[in-house]
Amino acid sequence: MTDANVSEPYPSHLGARFDGSSPTVMVAVLALIAACSLAFAACILLAAKDGYRSWRSPYPTILPRDLPVAVTRARPIGSYAEWFGPDDYPPAAIRAEQEGAVRVALLVGIDGRVEACEILAGSGIRRLDRGTCRAAVRHGRFRPARDARGAAIVSRFELPRVRWALPRDER
Repeated sequence: MTDANVSEPYPSHLGARFDGSSPTVMVAVLALIAACSLAFAACILLAAKDGYRSWRSPYPTILPRDLPVAVTRARPIGSYAEWFGPDDYPPAAIRAEQEGAVRVALLVGIDGRVEACEILAGSGIRRLDRGTCRAAVRHGRFRPARDARGAAIVSRFELPRVRWALPRDER
């Protein structure tokens, strides 16, 4: 006894059967895989373009304590007060009319850019503390610290208090 349904061809009234084995489908799938691979490679290259700068943290963290000894300390390029402008004031803090002062330590890389930020004395307002670190990492530039041989080294730099104050109406 044989099953008649097994030997019958795919019913034509259901339309063409798609099994993915046609050359057009295979080429399309391979082209899609190649495009995704190229897009991924482009993302990796863009992230690596500026060293590991893309991976630096704008959020508060704890800085390492075992840094090399600097003969020459890191020095800010220009006034660090310029790093904290009106555009850096957290919008939610403005809406909530929040003000405060924050003291931070910065990890300065061998390229003079700020790699990380640690809150030493917070304002009590998390968004102001985070805004301080975000602005310092984004805008902070230094002449890097140097060791005894004159080579640039990673170092720690403590900023004086950063005061976030809303503009006052002068009436």
